[in-house]
Amino acid sequence: MINNKKNSFFLLLFQLLLCFKIIKSFGLRDLKGHLLLFFKYEEKDIENKVLSEENYINELMYKELYSTFNLGLPNQNLKFQYDMNNYESYISEEFYFKKRSTTYKLIEKNDIKGNLSQELLDFSETIKLKNLTFYLKPKKSIYINSIGLNLYSNNTDNSFSFLSSLKKENLINQEIFSFLFGDESFSDSKIYDGQLLLGYYPHEISPDFDEEGLQFYSVKNKFKKWSIEFDKVKYNDDELENKIMELDINLNLVIGPNKFRKKLISDFGFFKEFIDNKKCKESYFVNKKDNETYIFYSFDNDIQFKEVPKLSFYSKELNETFIISFADLFVKYRNRYYFKIIFKKKPFNNWIFGQLFFNNYKFVFDLEERKIGYYKTYSKANHPIIVLICFAVFGLIFIIGYCKGYSYRVPNQPIPPVNIRKEYEQAPTDDNKSKKEDNKKIKEKKD
Repeated sequence: MINNKKNSFFLLLFQLLLCFKIIKSFGLRDLKGHLLLFFKYEEKDIENKVLSEENYINELMYKELYSTFNLGLPNQNLKFQYDMNNYESYISEEFYFKKRSTTYKLIEKNDIKGNLSQELLDFSETIKLKNLTFYLKPKKSIYINSIGLNLYSNNTDNSFSFLSSLKKENLINQEIFSFLFGDESFSDSKIYDGQLLLGYYPHEISPDFDEEGLQFYSVKNKFKKWSIEFDKVKYNDDELENKIMELDINLNLVIGPNKFRKKLISDFGFFKEFIDNKKCKESYFVNKKDNETYIFYSFDNDIQFKEVPKLSFYSKELNETFIISFADLFVKYRNRYYFKIIFKKKPFNNWIFGQLFFNNYKFVFDLEERKIGYYKTYSKANHPIIVLICFAVFGLIFIIGYCKGYSYRVPNQPIPPVNIRKEYEQAPTDDNKSKKEDNKKIKEKKD
């Protein structure tokens, strides 16, 4: 009898967990007017390479996000990186051959930016952007294929904007985007690292995002990039002068202002002791992407810190203090530690944060309203109603089962399917496979 009751308890516990899964899945609202694009990190595998200090920090600086789409007819399968520094999209002739496409359109010749062009962008069999506007760059240019997600000014032709084009063709409802990582992702996939949600705020799709905890920051018109001007920036208890932070999703390090660097190496600075005893070294590297010279610091393997400083960024509009501990700002490579804040050699007064910020805090970006949203709390951790209902149901079932002495057996059948959108159930299939199938269809039509 005791064993039967134990089996009943574990089965009911299993059903409770399933209850949570169903509630969450049903909460994913089936709204039209949004896209969910799966992305991956660019693979570099630098940890297993033998690199010089300069080459290591150069490779570490960016960890680009990209998705793969079919472009033109017949399809050309291309990788696109997401770019928060430009609102225009770029395609390089290194990867795309316009002469092979029957849907390519030349809009205007431009020797500086590249030829302004339009092409068919294929997201899936049923979802297509008929007129992707982009600049076609020659082979020898440094540009890769990129999709622009930056702000555009009011006097700018927004037809160049990727999100504006999607909205004009009714593929998305609003010019809004957010990057979803880890637990906030709408689909679990080992193949992909996350998703880019376009067209709606995350809380409009999933109950895992709490609308009540959503705070907004209006990006000032003087800024040409996604930027936040904080009310206070502190290094421990010292208030810093530089308070503007730019956001770049592909940046794997942090770019700091020069005045902060001087503070670190000053007579009473955090680095001063290690520089004097030659356990800290100042070095330079030229970045491949922007051709700028940067200063970086590396440390001996046996260093010991007497304190762990922290950076804090307070925003009154967002009602939050964002804290970055120095413990998160060191990475080890080949028995040496590297400080993850680097500095431009040229005078530079802003902060630029990337994945260190995005992985710890959840943001959404609204192009039309020029505002950044920040989710301060999450419904999955602070939604007592769902928790109370599930525990009440669980308690009631358990009491009834215990009193009547029911003995449940776990059925030998799979868990019933949960009704959620198809794109949330399964990540896209292999791009090369889909490309072959599309080309096969085109060939069959011609025959």
